[in-house]
Amino acid sequence: MPIIVNSENVHPFLPSLGSLSAIEKRLAERQEIRPLEIAILNLMADKRTTERQLASWLGRTPLQVRLTFATTDSYIRPIQNGREAKNTPSEHIRDFYSAWSDIKDRKFDGLVITGVNALCDRVEQEKIWGEVGKILEWSTTNVLSSLFLCWGAKAALKYFHDIDSIKQPQKIWGVYKHHVCSDRTDLLSGFSDVFDLPVSRWKTPLRKDIEAHKNIEIIADSKEAGPNILAEIEPTEGAVNFFPRMVYVLAHPEYDTDTLCGEYERDKKLTSTHRVPDNYFPDNDPSKRTLNTWRPCAHLYTNWVHAVYDATPYDLNQIPKPHRANEMGKDLRCH
Repeated sequence: MPIIVNSENVHPFLPSLGSLSAIEKRLAERQEIRPLEIAILNLMADKRTTERQLASWLGRTPLQVRLTFATTDSYIRPIQNGREAKNTPSEHIRDFYSAWSDIKDRKFDGLVITGVNALCDRVEQEKIWGEVGKILEWSTTNVLSSLFLCWGAKAALKYFHDIDSIKQPQKIWGVYKHHVCSDRTDLLSGFSDVFDLPVSRWKTPLRKDIEAHKNIEIIADSKEAGPNILAEIEPTEGAVNFFPRMVYVLAHPEYDTDTLCGEYERDKKLTSTHRVPDNYFPDNDPSKRTLNTWRPCAHLYTNWVHAVYDATPYDLNQIPKPHRANEMGKDLRCH
């Protein structure tokens, strides 16, 4: 929860407008409260693991966050009609998931679109591309800020900016050093200048294609794995920081300690020549226990929640317009 400084003046070391750390006393005294509404379009096969990994960090603030789990109509309708799912219990899906068409008339403070078990060389060749394209277009009018993860990030980069993700000669797979580039959104607030992140993907967007779009900020970069945290930024009048309208995360800060180990064991059954993840096992020895060096970086998700919280209007009907600083006296934010 942002700090309230007990003074009529703005504290010089806690800039208030747009900051994660403080808000003005006059604004705090006028706040109304409602939960943040965040939809998670979960495209992963093992939905429960993804739910747990994301929810544990999205909920790691004093703010109330109400999650709506959704998936594509083509996936959920047969399960609702009795078909058994392969990787997640069907009852779990029936109990906790909505079809996107059932929530498309609602507005949300935030949207998360996950990765998917990709089968094709290009993101637009996946069977779900048509459905995901409609959801991405819907997000521009019904969502304040979107957080795209892994395949979801590559799909959004392709849909909104025609940035292709190119299949690499070998999988970008392991734990890689990243450094903070330019973070005008404060999404990496509290991060070290250099930090570890797990990465697991075959396809990647090219740096030159990203840099061709001036409104996309490369927030975190890796010499080995390339740019992995990007934000499509929008200046907010009167605010200190820029608003992250869309966030593209090509790494996996939410991964558990043993997630890459599980992927390694799975893939090892398919080929005896499958290599171990880079920089993951001590001395590259799978018999040695991995040490989690990236756990604090999952605060990216809590920082995003704060950014959404700081900019969203109290009235959901005003979405997708972020709250402007010069309108605070007219329309209270969702605090």
